[in-house]
Amino acid sequence: MTTRIFNALLGVWLFVTAFMWPHAHGQFSVTIIASILTFALAILSIYSAAARYINVVVAIMLFLATLSLPHYTRATVWNNVICAVGIFVAALADRGPGALRRERELYGRV
Repeated sequence: MTTRIFNALLGVWLFVTAFMWPHAHGQFSVTIIASILTFALAILSIYSAAARYINVVVAIMLFLATLSLPHYTRATVWNNVICAVGIFVAALADRGPGALRRERELYGRV
């Protein structure tokens, strides 16, 4: 569950940083799209195991777009690359909705 929360927070962080410092037009679009998809897929992964794999694809897309599109500042590049790696790792570390069910069976509803 914590990996989903982490991915959702990364999506919110990407959205906020898109407006914090200057982005090139393409970089801005990719950052906004990736942030919305990351947040939505993090929430959707509670119910669907396939959503976490789509989140991996979003992380790869963000990583490749960050390195290939023109940018204004190095802060944009570093922020997006670090966020893409974080999304990638958290999406792969998530054990899916089945693990949440097993956790509830062991410890009860929290």
